[in-house]
Amino acid sequence: MPDQPRPVRGPLYVEATPLMVTLDASPLVSNNVHDLLDLLRSDEFIDAFMELDTAGGHAFEELHAALVARLATKVRLTGPQAVRVGEQLTKLGRERSIPEQRGNAA
Repeated sequence: MPDQPRPVRGPLYVEATPLMVTLDASPLVSNNVHDLLDLLRSDEFIDAFMELDTAGGHAFEELHAALVARLATKVRLTGPQAVRVGEQLTKLGRERSIPEQRGNAA
């Protein structure tokens, strides 16, 4: 696993419902699953992972916390990606912040 998170590859989509705007973070999840599998194979985590069945809930919580601390929590975007996502979020967010539209959608 790299020391610095890899830039997200692939398309990012902004979707809208009448009341919400959603950023599809599938590329982030894909990166995290890849990194998680690498971590579970590593010497750092393999012993803790193998002992989960016998150690019980507390060991699971500790391993969970350690893995979450090592996985990406932010989506890194290229400049053009950031502009496209920002424009979509701004447009869709503004549409959903108009009180009349919120009332009609509810």
